[in-house]
Amino acid sequence: DLCLLDPATAPALFTNLYVNSQSRTELNVNAAQHFGKGGDNLLMVQGSLMQKELDQNNDGFRDQPLGKRFNIMDRWLQRTEHRTTQVILRYVTDQRDGGQTDAAPFGESSDRRRYAVDIDNEMTDVIVKNGWIFNDPKKSIGILTAFRNNTISSIYGDRNYQGAQRSAYANVVYQQLLKGKDQIKAGASFQFDDYDEIFRQTPTDRLDLGRTERMPGLFSEYTHSGARFTMVAGLRADFNSYYGNAVSPRLHLKYDIAPLTTIRFSVGSAFRSANPIMENSAALASARNVEFDGTLGFERSWNTGISLLHKFKWFDKKWSLALDAYRSDFTDQVVADMDRSPQTLAFYMLKGPSYANSVLADVQVQLSKQWEVKASYRWYDVKTTYDGVLRERPLVPTHRGLLDLGYVAKDEQWRFDITLNGFGSARLPSTASNPEEFQLGDRSPAYATLNAQITRVMGAWEVYLGGENLTGALQTRQILDVNDPFGTYFDASMIWGPTNRQMIYAGLRFTLKDKKTNNNPMP
Repeated sequence: DLCLLDPATAPALFTNLYVNSQSRTELNVNAAQHFGKGGDNLLMVQGSLMQKELDQNNDGFRDQPLGKRFNIMDRWLQRTEHRTTQVILRYVTDQRDGGQTDAAPFGESSDRRRYAVDIDNEMTDVIVKNGWIFNDPKKSIGILTAFRNNTISSIYGDRNYQGAQRSAYANVVYQQLLKGKDQIKAGASFQFDDYDEIFRQTPTDRLDLGRTERMPGLFSEYTHSGARFTMVAGLRADFNSYYGNAVSPRLHLKYDIAPLTTIRFSVGSAFRSANPIMENSAALASARNVEFDGTLGFERSWNTGISLLHKFKWFDKKWSLALDAYRSDFTDQVVADMDRSPQTLAFYMLKGPSYANSVLADVQVQLSKQWEVKASYRWYDVKTTYDGVLRERPLVPTHRGLLDLGYVAKDEQWRFDITLNGFGSARLPSTASNPEEFQLGDRSPAYATLNAQITRVMGAWEVYLGGENLTGALQTRQILDVNDPFGTYFDASMIWGPTNRQMIYAGLRFTLKDKKTNNNPMP
C-alpha cells in the first residue's frame, strides 16, 4: 500500500540531505504551492549518487553497483464541492554499473576482458483521476486513466537484455450508499500492455519475448458496515487477449470482539502475467543457460488469511498484540528452477503443489510516554514443485525476527531508535554437480544485523546520525569461480546475506511550514 503526500497538507518546503560512509549522497526536495480554489501542487525531486568502488571481501567484484538516480514527481490536486481532480506526472532515470572493479585482475578469460554489469532504466508515468459527486450525495462516479513508458537496457558479461513496456489503463467506477453505511461499487476497466523484450545469451543466440496484452474487465463490490461487523464481498472478471480469461472473487470480514480487540478474515483468488527474465534478473549474473520449457501462462492463486489485533493494559503499560496467518496456494505458476543444474535457469509452468505459509507475531509495549519496545517474529514456509520434487523456495529464510527500542524526549527535540534484525537459514540451490571447489552447502547460515539512529530537532532543522549492519555481518563468499567470470561455473546470484559490513550515515532535514496550508483531510 502506497499513500502519496497530500499537496493540500504538505509543508511549503521540505529538504533532506543524506550522505554515508560508502560514498552515497542523496538529496530530496519537496515544494508545495497552494492556490486556493485553483487547487494545490506538490513537486517532489530526488537524486542520489554513488561513485566509490567497494570490495570488502576482496574478490575483485564490486559489492554494490555504482549508481546515478534521478526521480521527479509533480502532483496536482483540486477539490471542489462536487469534484476532485488529480494529475500526477513522474519521470525516473536509474543507471547502475557493477561487475569487476577497475583494479581487478583480468582472470582466466583468454581475451583478457573484465566482467561488467551495466543497467540503464528509464520510466515515465502520467496518471489522471477525476471524481464527481452527483446532486444526490449518496452517488458518485470516478474515472482513472494511467499511462507508462518504461525502457531498460542491461548487460551481464556477454548477455544482453533490452526491454520496453508501454502501458495504458482506464477505470470507471460507480459508487452508491445504501441503507445505513452499506455501499455498492461497480465498474469497468481496460488494461493495455505492449512488451518488447530481446534477450541474447550470446551474440548469435537471440530470444524474442515480446507480447501484447489487451484486457477489458468488469467488477462489483458490496460493503456491509454494522456496529461491530464489516463485510466486503467482490467479484471481477477479466478477459486477456494473450493468456485467456480470469474470474477473481474475494471476501473480507472484520469483527470487533471488544472495543480494543478486532479479528479479520480474508479469502480470494488472484492472477498476474509474469515477466520471468526481469523478475529473475539477478540469476543472469551467472553462467546459467536460460531455458523455456513449453508455453508460459497466467499465474493464479487462492489466498486465505486471518489476523487478530488486541490492545490492553498490563502492569500499567499500554500493550498491543497482533497475530497474522496467511496462505497462498498456486494453481498456476511460472517456476524459475535453479536446481535442475548449476549451469541452468529453467522456466516452465508448475506441475504439482506450490504454496506459501506466513505467520507473524508482533508485540508492542508503551513503557512510558518516551519509550516504546516492539518485538516481531515471522515464520515462512514456502515450497514449490521443481521437476516433480517439492522443495523449499531457495534463498527465503524460514525464520525472521525483529527487536526495536524507540525513544522520544518530552520536548520532542531528541529521537532515538535501535533495531536488531535476525535472519534464519535459507535453502541454497543445488551445486552438487559442480567440482568440489565450486560447491556450496545445502543451507545458508543464520545472521543478525543491528541498525540505529539518533535525531536532534532544532525548530525547522533536524540533524540525524545512524548506522546500518553495525554487527558487521557479511557473506564473504558471494561468487562461485570468481577467477573465471566467463567460465562454466561462474555464479554471482547466490546472495543470501549482506554484501557490505558496517555503514555509517548522517543527514540534515529542513521543513518550512506554510501557515495557510489546508489541513482538512481528503473527503
